Amino acid sequence: MSIVSIVIRLIRKKERNSLSILFIVFFSSIGFTQTHLPDEMHQAVLSVIDKVYNENFQEAEEDVRRIIKRYPDHPAGYFFMAVVLDAWMNFYQTNSKESEFYRYCDLAIEKGEKLLEKNGSGTDDWIRFFIGGADGYKGTFEARYERWITAFRFGWKGVSVLLNLEKKKSSIVDVNYGIGSYDYWRSAMIKVIWFMPKVEDRRQKGILRLYDARMHGIYTKNSASAALIDILLNESRFNDALQIANELEKMYPNCTLAKWGQAKALFGIKEYTKSANIFNEILNKVESASVDNHYNAALCHLWLAKIELAKGNYTEAVAQCNRMSYYEFEDQIRKRLEKPLNEAAGIKKQAISKSGRNFDSTLQNK
Repeated sequence: MSIVSIVIRLIRKKERNSLSILFIVFFSSIGFTQTHLPDEMHQAVLSVIDKVYNENFQEAEEDVRRIIKRYPDHPAGYFFMAVVLDAWMNFYQTNSKESEFYRYCDLAIEKGEKLLEKNGSGTDDWIRFFIGGADGYKGTFEARYERWITAFRFGWKGVSVLLNLEKKKSSIVDVNYGIGSYDYWRSAMIKVIWFMPKVEDRRQKGILRLYDARMHGIYTKNSASAALIDILLNESRFNDALQIANELEKMYPNCTLAKWGQAKALFGIKEYTKSANIFNEILNKVESASVDNHYNAALCHLWLAKIELAKGNYTEAVAQCNRMSYYEFEDQIRKRLEKPLNEAAGIKKQAISKSGRNFDSTLQNK
């Protein structure tokens, strides 16, 4: 029996530990011959990616502007400007640069299509990758705001380009980041996206693709790691998520995205004190940030409330829930926080009930 057949059988049986080991052996044994962007652009793009994950967004943006100036007809610069803008908005949980983000996505597509029209079948596969990736990033942004119809419309449009690259035997392993993310969430959210046709469950196949991109991708290693952290948490594979979050944090000690992953994974394995320490670290960071709409701070207090409830510290659990109500949220932020605020209300009610005693009315009713 071939190793590919074994992997497929393990997917069906959901034997995750064996699957992970076989996956590493299988893909480590394959020699990948990948081409990348021209050397000067390649090095500049890698530097931009590092700056994004080190949260040096201004420097990353300045570097991308230099790439665009040097290569005005190539889609890469415009694509990575969209990446920087999206990372900035994700970090601050704001949509204040949405128009600019979409403009650069559209420019990446426009520049790429012009090169396709000019060069035809001889066009570099990376051009097609950036065209598909730009639509994929639009889908990711739409999903952040739960605009599911447009999210999956853009997502499928982008993935279709990447699947065509795969079909033509392109050497670009990075396509697995986009395809893997789409495959996983398309299956995992089938109840939410009721308006879309039912499909086979491709979650495990999506995870495999993301591990492939993480191990062998050129420009998507970090993106695949970030995607896997969220997905493995969603799958309750907390130790696996923690491992990737730790590795990402080791590479980029200032990476808040990695710290969120660490804190949530530690909560999942009931390392409550360690989890709380990281959530408090994140809380201090976001509350001192230049842009603070209190979205991230509210989520930190929610997770700290969960921790205190799990530890049986009911008074502190109630206090953490109350702290979420101290912030003055903009209407849009309050709408996005509707579920977390409702969850906090439930935690507060549960903590009061479990305490078996009366709370001070000012603490209980705030």
